Order: sequence, then structure tokens, then C-alpha cells
Amino acid sequence: MNGSIIRRQLRSNLLSGRMAIIIVLSVGMIVVQWWTTHQASFVLYDHEPTFLADVMLFSQFGSGAGLYLFLMPFLAALLGGSLVAEERHWKRAPFVISRCDRPIFLCSSLCAGFLLGGIGGLMPLALNMLVMGIVNPHMNFIEGTEWDETGLYLNRYVLVSSKSWAYPLYERNQWLCVAVICLLVFVISGLFATLAISSSLFIRRRHMELLVPFTLSLLWWLFTTSGKGGRDQWTHIIFLNFAPATVDELRAQNYVGIALSIILLLLATSIPLLIKGQRDVS
Repeated sequence: MNGSIIRRQLRSNLLSGRMAIIIVLSVGMIVVQWWTTHQASFVLYDHEPTFLADVMLFSQFGSGAGLYLFLMPFLAALLGGSLVAEERHWKRAPFVISRCDRPIFLCSSLCAGFLLGGIGGLMPLALNMLVMGIVNPHMNFIEGTEWDETGLYLNRYVLVSSKSWAYPLYERNQWLCVAVICLLVFVISGLFATLAISSSLFIRRRHMELLVPFTLSLLWWLFTTSGKGGRDQWTHIIFLNFAPATVDELRAQNYVGIALSIILLLLATSIPLLIKGQRDVS
């Protein structure tokens, strides 16, 4: 990898209009999350103060989380998925490749794209936590049990369901849980960006590579939700949503979904790169 290429791509994209668009969209999702949480018709139960109560993914009452999870692949690709395509569009690629080999250029772009994609995908969640942490600087544990031993529903506020795969982490250490979730979002978002980069090697129309991660994510969601046996838990749209109403039997499927998402994204990124490499050799 070439450090100068990575630094240049990071700097130019973090200071670009794409980053401004992501920030604006993030603010919009935060507003949607807050408004649908506090202005909806239902009444929230009293609970211990915690800033996570107004944070996407953690709060079940706002609609911002669903919007965020669907748009996350696009946000990641928007910031980090067009590195190679933009170099080609502005005719800088031949000059860059003349100073280093094509594999080094691609590896450097994939590294920068992964970092940028992680930042782009994580930005709405991170900004949401920052704003709510300032507004409500508290972090208290909230019991996630929804049903008693007899199966009677408990009228209480639930943040992270006790049946969620994230609850053991949340119960043990809330900050550790937040860190793991942010890391998972960063990794998956970064892989969405690398998928866009690898697909851009075969796409000549500008900006079309941005739609590849979003489209494949949507198709994967449709495929998993049409099956049985917990297969609907295999998409990030489901396993990154910690709202109540899950069951213990699906927790293992959440782990399968996390592993599958990472493996499939790695494969989807690698296959176009291998095909392109073989074509260049021949």
C-alpha cells in the first residue's frame, strides 16, 4: 500500500461536499428519530435517564433507526466507494499508476475506502450519540426483561431487549456495548464502501457504483425476510436493531447474520478484483 495515496484520498473526501451531504442527512435522521419518539401518540414509560433513549438503533420508539439502517450502505459508498471511479473520471489514474503499480493503487484505494466508508456509515449514529450525550449526559442501566415468569407483559420501558444478542454486553458494561456496536457498524459500512470500489472497476457510468451496496443490501434483506427458521435475522437491518419483541431462539441467528454479512461482503469485494486482475494479466 502507498501511504501518500491513502492520506490524499482521506483528506480530499473528508473535506469534500460528500461529507457535508452525509452530515446534513445525519442531522435529518436525528430530527426524525427525536420527533417520532417524542411527538408520537403513544406515551413513554418512566425510566432511568440515559442518553441512549434518544439514540438510533437503541431506542425502539423512533423511526430514525429504520431509515438509518436502510441508508447505511449508501452513506458508506457515498464517502468511500468512488475513490477509483473519481480518479478515473478526472483522468488522474494513469498518472498515479505510473508512480506505483496498479495492485498497490487498488490496495491503497481499498484501504482508504474502508476507512472512509466506516466513517460515512457510522456518522449518523456517532453524531446522534454526541448530540444526545450533551443534551442528556447520563448513562444508566435499564432492565430489558419484558415478560414475567408467567408470560405476563410487564408495563415498563425497555431500551435493549433481554432477548437481544447485544443484551449480555449491555448488561455487563454499557460503554463496552456502545463501543462494540460502533465497531460493528464501522466494519460493515467500510466493507460496503470496498464493495462499491470493486464494482466501479466494471462500471463506466459515473456515480452508479454508489447504488451497488444499497441495491445488494436491499436484495439480501428481501431474500432473508422471505424465508423461515430465523433467516430474517441475517441482515444488518435486523440484527443491528435492538428493539424488543425478539425471542431467545433467534439470538444464535443474529450471530450467524453478523458473520455472514462480513464474509459475504468480503467475497463480493474480492471476486470483482480477482476477475479484473485476471483480465489485466491476459
